[in-house]
This record gives sequence, C-alpha cells and structure tokens, in this order.
Amino acid sequence: MDLSKLSTGDKVIGVSGILLLIVSFFPWLGFSYGPVSESRSAWTFTLCWLAVILGVALVVFVVLKMQGTALPSLGSVTWNQIALGIATVAALFILIKIITGPGTGGVDISGTGIDKERKIGIFLGFAASIGLVVGAFLNVKEADEIPKRSTGGTPPAPPADA
Repeated sequence: MDLSKLSTGDKVIGVSGILLLIVSFFPWLGFSYGPVSESRSAWTFTLCWLAVILGVALVVFVVLKMQGTALPSLGSVTWNQIALGIATVAALFILIKIITGPGTGGVDISGTGIDKERKIGIFLGFAASIGLVVGAFLNVKEADEIPKRSTGGTPPAPPADA
C-alpha cells in the first residue's frame, strides 16, 4: 500500500475512522442509581452504531482511492462531496445522542434518582467524527470543488504579447 497516494484529508479520514471504530467499544452512555452504574458501548444505540458504520465506510472509501480503484461518475456531484455529507451525518448522529443521552424506552425516570450519563467514549467518538468531517472537507477544498465567491472586482487583464 502506497500511502503517498493519499491526500492530507484522506489520511485524516483514515485515522479518524479507525479511531471511531476503536472507541465504539468504550462505554458511551449509561445510567446510574446510587452506587450502581451501568454503561453501554456505541453498539447498543442505533444512532451511534450507524455513525460508526458510516465512519468505517469512509475508511473503505479512502482505501479504494489509495488502491486507484475507479469509482463510477455521479454527474455533477463528486465522491469527495458525498464523503463530506456522510461524515457530517455521522457527526450529527453522535451529537444528537450526546444531547439526548440514553433512551429510557418511554419510561419517565424523573424523580426516581436514576441519572442518564454520558461516558468518555461518546466524547471521543464525537471528536473522531469531527475528524472525519475535517478530512472530508480538506478533500473537497483540495479538489477545488467548493465554488469560490466573486470579489466583485474587475478581472485581471490578459498578458500583452510582446
């Protein structure tokens, strides 16, 4: 495998996706009641494991690029733009779970002394998903696929032939 074929964005995506997979086995969310605490990994929560699968898919995308695999044309949308969308969705899934915490199955736990907890894994997972977004953005920017804003000035004059 020739890592020199990879852009900086590809390297960031690869590392971030692998880290996301690794931290998916850490405790992400849980409950505590007095001295008793229960924690679960990302694989217990639908949005979290979907985010991890999306991260792994992005790593596969980078590996395919590294091997020089020709991907089919998608018209006006590029594969780097799709990767940016996938990375953003993965980060949003994890952010939603950070905000909402673990589900309670519709049971109202207010006043019971049971606390929802966010564990270290979900924050590490979110950081890794932000790495996916940054890497995908770097790829899009590097490929100059983001339209440039017009400065409103006059275009430069063509060079004079001597």
